[in-house]
Amino acid sequence: MDSDNDHGVSAKDLSDRLEQIKISSERSNKNKNPERKPLLPAPYLPPQLNPAKAHLYNVRRPRKAYYGFAVTSDSMVDHALRWYKGRFTREEFDRADLSHVEIICVGAAAKHLELDTEHPRLEFPLAETPDGLRPCIAIYNSHKRSDWNLDAEKEREQIDFIRSELRLPETQEAMWYFANCR
Repeated sequence: MDSDNDHGVSAKDLSDRLEQIKISSERSNKNKNPERKPLLPAPYLPPQLNPAKAHLYNVRRPRKAYYGFAVTSDSMVDHALRWYKGRFTREEFDRADLSHVEIICVGAAAKHLELDTEHPRLEFPLAETPDGLRPCIAIYNSHKRSDWNLDAEKEREQIDFIRSELRLPETQEAMWYFANCR
């Protein structure tokens, strides 16, 4: 062990090794297209992420993706405060345990944003966005093709309802986002 404290690698050795990996990685990626865009977020699911077509792209198990709105935590809290009008305050949420706030916010969204309560379809995962992880209100899940049964009119109605209830800008469209897990 090369360490100052006999607990593994020293900070300097670790830094040197990381620098070597970085240099090696830069060399091996030198001829790659630097302008290659990430697959998601996108308005349409790329075929290599569709489990039914992934084998055509030599992908054994594509990453899970969700179609819906990636929103801020503040918009979820604002929605919950409107939904539970008078039962909670922003100050209480600020002092509360984050897991409790999450449960309350997702519960409000699940109860209020679902148009067909007999056949619930919405999911509330964390999604990867260019700005980091965000809560997502998802209509579709790329791994559950059986749930992709909304006709265009009902899909638009659900999207418009979510957008209006969360007070999202009219210009914000539903998109496909990578899930925070496989």
